[in-house]
Amino acid sequence: MSGTVQQAGAKLEEVKQKVEAAAPAGTAEKLSGVALYSRFAFAGAVCCSLTHGGLTPVDVVKTRIQLDPVTYNRGLIGGFRQVIAKEGAGALLTGAGPTFAGYFLQGAFKFGGYEFFKQQSISLLGYETAANNRTAVYLASAGCAEFFADIALCPLEATRIRLVSDPTFANGLVSGMSKIFKQEGLGAFYSGFGPILFKQCVA
Repeated sequence: MSGTVQQAGAKLEEVKQKVEAAAPAGTAEKLSGVALYSRFAFAGAVCCSLTHGGLTPVDVVKTRIQLDPVTYNRGLIGGFRQVIAKEGAGALLTGAGPTFAGYFLQGAFKFGGYEFFKQQSISLLGYETAANNRTAVYLASAGCAEFFADIALCPLEATRIRLVSDPTFANGLVSGMSKIFKQEGLGAFYSGFGPILFKQCVA
């Protein structure tokens, strides 16, 4: 596995050097700093919000099966039919707001943060040392980025879970977060931080 990662990293660096060498001098200024990180952050935010948000109906059915396996015992397709018959088709989008918003933030911190921490590692270790230990640099950068990404994600994920598990809890993202904060305090938003961090970092 580590050999594959190292080979992929080496090939990527080789392609990057060839592209830079082939580009005419003065045609474009090389992006760096905030300009570079913001592009990665925006790309990650859009991709993560769309992929996770688009699967909201699947997540609703999955949560129903987990919470009430006696009632929802007909599998994924049967679960869709049961939710629609019992609550209407709109119920399949329960928690869509927190999902899109949460993974928009998570994707931004994850992808933008990865590039940031990778560059900081290269600056700290030096290019040659970082290149010789690229797998460790990649893993450490990804882990640090995911840690901060999950800090941003956790409050919205807590709200999403509450809305999906109890559709009568609130009408949406803002009202759900406000109700949790008033009833349980700020700590309630991070009660599941450990499991989320472990799941995301391993994934």
